[in-house]
Amino acid sequence: MPDSQLVDYSNEGFTIPIVRDDAMGYASVNKMFYGEEDGIEDSGNYFIYLLHPERGSTHFIIEPDNSYKGWNRLGGAPWVMDDLVQEIINEIEKRKMKNG
Repeated sequence: MPDSQLVDYSNEGFTIPIVRDDAMGYASVNKMFYGEEDGIEDSGNYFIYLLHPERGSTHFIIEPDNSYKGWNRLGGAPWVMDDLVQEIINEIEKRKMKNG
């Protein structure tokens, strides 16, 4: 495939800082894709690797709920609180609005 036809998926992930009690960790947010005959397609889900500055690391998936009016978290450590997940969701939604 010539470079002019190169499909670039390198911007499908991002990192956001997670600050708690004067310490900073991060959440690595990555779109999830599935294979199709003509390439890969966006699943609508996000794989999250979280390095919490006090609790350590965990990973989980955020997916749109069945009504598409919110998001569900699948997996992750029990200490992952709703406010932390909401921070990540807010950044996902902000970027989706910005990118159309």
